[in-house]
Amino acid sequence: MNSRFIIILIFIIGLVFGSYQALPSVNRALGLPDLSDITEYEPISSIEIYDYRDNFVGFLQGAEDRQVVKLSEISPYLKRAVLAIEDKNFYEHIGIDPPAVIRAFFVNLQAGRIVEGGSTLTQQLVKNLLIPEQERGRTFTRKFKEFLLALELERKVNKDKILELYLNQVFLGNRAYGVQRAAQRYFNKNAAQLTLAESAYLAGLLKAPSQLSGDLKSAKERQKLVLLKMLEFGYITQKQHKDALKENLQFTSSPGQFEIYPYYFSYVLELLKERFNMEKLTDKGYKVYTGLDPEAQAKAEKILNEEIKNAPYGVTQFALAAVDVKTGQVRTLVGGTGDFWKHQWNRATNPHTIGSAFKPFTYLTAFEEGIIDPETKIKDSKVEIPDGLDMVWTPKNFDGKYWGNITVREALTFSRNLPAVKVAREVGIDKVIETAKRCGIETDFQPNLSLALGSDAITPLEAASSYATFARGGIYIKPIVIRKIEDPKKRVIENNLPVPQRAASAFATTTLVSILQDVVSRGTGTLARLDDRPVAGKTGTSDKSRDVWFIGFTPDLSCAIWGGNDHNKEIHGKGVTGGAIVARVWKMFIQSYYQDNDIPPGEFPGEPKMKELLIDPLTGLLATPYTVHPIKKRFFPGTEPKEFAPVPLGAKRFKPFARLLYGPFIHSKNKFIEKNEFEYNDGEEKKIDSPEEDEEGLIDTAKKQLNIIKSELENDQTIIKQEEKSTVPDEEEPPIPESELSKNAEKKSKSRFRRNHRRQINEIIETDEENSEENDSDIEEQGP
Repeated sequence: MNSRFIIILIFIIGLVFGSYQALPSVNRALGLPDLSDITEYEPISSIEIYDYRDNFVGFLQGAEDRQVVKLSEISPYLKRAVLAIEDKNFYEHIGIDPPAVIRAFFVNLQAGRIVEGGSTLTQQLVKNLLIPEQERGRTFTRKFKEFLLALELERKVNKDKILELYLNQVFLGNRAYGVQRAAQRYFNKNAAQLTLAESAYLAGLLKAPSQLSGDLKSAKERQKLVLLKMLEFGYITQKQHKDALKENLQFTSSPGQFEIYPYYFSYVLELLKERFNMEKLTDKGYKVYTGLDPEAQAKAEKILNEEIKNAPYGVTQFALAAVDVKTGQVRTLVGGTGDFWKHQWNRATNPHTIGSAFKPFTYLTAFEEGIIDPETKIKDSKVEIPDGLDMVWTPKNFDGKYWGNITVREALTFSRNLPAVKVAREVGIDKVIETAKRCGIETDFQPNLSLALGSDAITPLEAASSYATFARGGIYIKPIVIRKIEDPKKRVIENNLPVPQRAASAFATTTLVSILQDVVSRGTGTLARLDDRPVAGKTGTSDKSRDVWFIGFTPDLSCAIWGGNDHNKEIHGKGVTGGAIVARVWKMFIQSYYQDNDIPPGEFPGEPKMKELLIDPLTGLLATPYTVHPIKKRFFPGTEPKEFAPVPLGAKRFKPFARLLYGPFIHSKNKFIEKNEFEYNDGEEKKIDSPEEDEEGLIDTAKKQLNIIKSELENDQTIIKQEEKSTVPDEEEPPIPESELSKNAEKKSKSRFRRNHRRQINEIIETDEENSEENDSDIEEQGP
């Protein structure tokens, strides 16, 4: 009898053991889910956002609001609280708890329905992960499936991994999935920082999260039960239990989606939608590493919201974008002031009329082409531009005045409009557009000369990025908002590294930067000046002051700030300009940025030295001893002509005496002179000095040969310049000494030569005095 009993017992044990070993095959035969990939499973997580230092800063909510953490990153109090109230025998059973199952069986049998589960944590995890939602009702079929799958899961995965999966998967109410997001939702802290009382509160929600999360009284009663169970099972001491009951819970929710840095986060989401479909976005739980500087972003938002209160009537919004010069990463992006949820329109990534802040692209193009240099003279005078429709566009300066002959440096430093239009006309507006595109502006432009004054619109982000190209000495880097994207398994989905591209030559860019530094040190942008580091930038004011800008940069950071309103209304008032309003706000932000970032001042590359050479005016090549009336011209290094002008047939050298006599009176600067550009005051008699006009005619002739401007060449010896209501008598040019000339004829020629150049000296002195008086006059900022 005893031997028979032993045989039967062995048979039963063998049957159970064999069935247990064959459990995976049995489960597959019954059509239950395959668990072969369960060890690789990651719960659906929200899209996590990290800053430029790889620190977590926030999230974009996915299908389920969850942040997955490791078991070691969860408070020991919370782990014990969950085990005490849900499965105290978790580390002893094999996936099912037989005593609990037997107890539940009799309770349910007596009730005639399932009223008690007796489920282990493993069974609950199986239900949440592997049982379809429509099959999760209290049925014997569902319980049997849980039973089999729980047994198989315990064979494949260790206890710690099962507990980690459970704590990350479970729903705890208040839209929170997983204990990490629950800790943030209820107490604004990480799961690792939870106290005993807080842990017991969260564990108590597991029974009915949707109901208890909205019923504080019932939730606290449940908390007391959890603490009592923990004490009963020896998880805590009597003193800990007593202290936890006395603790006053502080419910402080962490910011939700778009509640911190809403404009930056919304732009990140916009970029993600361009890369992935929404289903993939909400299910994959990507980790997105950005260029965000949280401290700078927070300060930018605070400064703009405070300063908009002090803005002139009509200026109701600000927007700001800041780009790191070295990496091209977008450090801050503030798309507006006030409540993000009222408008949700990102003004930092939408275009606004740029105004005079576009002028640097015009001058940069002209520097590249070698048409001008900073000391080139250009006339600030009336200009009329036919538009091809029997209409004439007559641009004006912001102050309505003309300054006459000024240097290019002065024209840009004080934002004079008319010189910018003239330079754009000479260089060609299509070339200006090409330069702006290479520097980083992606917005399409209309090829009109009014673009030289910024008649089109760009975004603040484009403005900051393109000016960062200036700060790099002509190197463009596409602005980087998203540095890297990883999936939950840390596999890199996308990696964006800086890709430097040469947009403009170093000599042209550094020359431009030197002038933009003058804008800040003594021009229209003085309110942006910093005491401890170099700053370059440009103001901008569109027509009727609808848009006001300051775009500036240091060797480290390029920042653009726009001001205006959402209805493009005119802004009335005196001094409503970018230099008067936005430059001051720009300075406040930059100063706060360097308070948090201990960066040495640095410096911009020095302005390249110009080469001054004698040039043949007819060919544009290097002058030779045979060149008649050579002129001096300045060149950027590397742009000067390399070849000498051809020697005319039958030409002879100037005598050394004639060369020495003539040389001091040759122009030392390459004047940018346009035909019929001379302005006269009413009632003033037109005065023309023959020698001066004769030499200007020579330069006009030279520029005709160089395709710069058109003039008429009469002959090799005499140039006659005609103007309305005045005629300049023919002047003999300085004679070319020849051996056949008599001594008397040569003496008369030298005498005429000296008289002509005495007149030139007087003219130069008068011109210098006039320019000095003009430069001493009051100067106001120019727009648009």
